Amino acid sequence: MLSKGFGGAERLFVDLCQALSGQGVQVLAVCHRDFVKRRQIEGLPGVEVASIRVRGPWDPWARWRLRAQLRQFQPSVIHCHLARGAWFCGPAARALGIPLAANLHNYVKLKYYRDVDLFLPGTLDQRRYLEIHHVAAQRIEVIPHFSLLPAVEHATEPAGPALVFVSLGRLVHKKGFDVLLAAFRKLLDRGCEARLLIGGSGPEQDGLRRQARDLRLENTVSFEGWIEDVPGFLSRGHVFVLPSRDEPFGIVALEAMACGKPIVSTRCRGPMEVLNDNLAYLADPGDPSSLTRAMSAAAADHDERSRKGQQALNRYRDTYSADAVIPRFLTAYRRLAAGS
Repeated sequence: MLSKGFGGAERLFVDLCQALSGQGVQVLAVCHRDFVKRRQIEGLPGVEVASIRVRGPWDPWARWRLRAQLRQFQPSVIHCHLARGAWFCGPAARALGIPLAANLHNYVKLKYYRDVDLFLPGTLDQRRYLEIHHVAAQRIEVIPHFSLLPAVEHATEPAGPALVFVSLGRLVHKKGFDVLLAAFRKLLDRGCEARLLIGGSGPEQDGLRRQARDLRLENTVSFEGWIEDVPGFLSRGHVFVLPSRDEPFGIVALEAMACGKPIVSTRCRGPMEVLNDNLAYLADPGDPSSLTRAMSAAAADHDERSRKGQQALNRYRDTYSADAVIPRFLTAYRRLAAGS
């Protein structure tokens, strides 16, 4: 993982390191020297952390150092993430004769992935993207993303007179928090007694705070900042909202499912492979009125939202928990190492 920040791709990298450590797999975790979550993987049993400073896509020192680390560790398989990871790992894997697996995480030019032996897209939509770009079917295996959060026993709601909506993510344009604020204003204008908690940080934070003031939401919307305790944050809400304009997967939705929270989500590519009308309340991306209608439906019927929360929890446990997904990664690694 050769990026410094922390989003969905970096979360999968960290969670994989932790899960593979728990399975007794020996892992060389190569990350950027300034990776913000490096401490979360340092000290894990069986995980050796190697850092690289990458100054740009043609950095010869980073390429040399990566190859030297891989030559010393001698992995059976290399698993890279994002275009930069594939771009740097590809030549090293080819030179050392080590098979290379890759997660796309988004829809980018595949020239960076030219040395990849096995693509591990998280969604069927990403698989279709690869097939459209003439990647052979035998080089693709869909394995969904997962969460390390343990599934709660039953879906429950916090006590309190007012309904609490919670939302969580990076405060950037594509996450749609401006749409959420506009939708929440409309919801209050309909007479719904509710509060909204927004967790996360990012470049749009100041603008979103100004928008909340302009919409007279100072007393009903709280910006909670960066969230370390995700289950604790989600437990404060009755309903989780994913307002994204675009979302290749959306691990935060899995975290809400693990906590048994009813979900309001936009119909983005990633969430629509995880959720449906039976599991969540759905809205059109970028449409405040559509999002208001979905939030209003969640607020209006306690029994229905409890049913949806429980159904989503069951789906998480069966399909998206670490216990369900990690064996699929291990099988893919073994097949790739065996050359099949």
